[in-house]
Amino acid sequence: MSIGRVTMMEFSSEEAIEEAEVEYKKIRAEAFPTLELVLNIRTGPKSVMSVAVYPSKESADSNLPARKEYQDRLAANIKDSFYHEGEVSYFFQPKANRS
Repeated sequence: MSIGRVTMMEFSSEEAIEEAEVEYKKIRAEAFPTLELVLNIRTGPKSVMSVAVYPSKESADSNLPARKEYQDRLAANIKDSFYHEGEVSYFFQPKANRS
């Protein structure tokens, strides 16, 4: 069963979000090797919602130490951060239009 994790983060500035996403791109493959999908949505000038999907609960749990390390590195610029997770009960992604 796939697990979805939705993380909400409030940063100190718009620049801090940019820096966090640059850092995330650098560490993603190594820190989150079982990640099947990640989607970041800017919900405000200084906030972001990140939706991640993992193949199992064990897989999602296995990256919690790397997640904490990443957020610890950004701690000076994060005003608030929390997440919810649960079973993915519906997922749809159309095939890419191949014109």
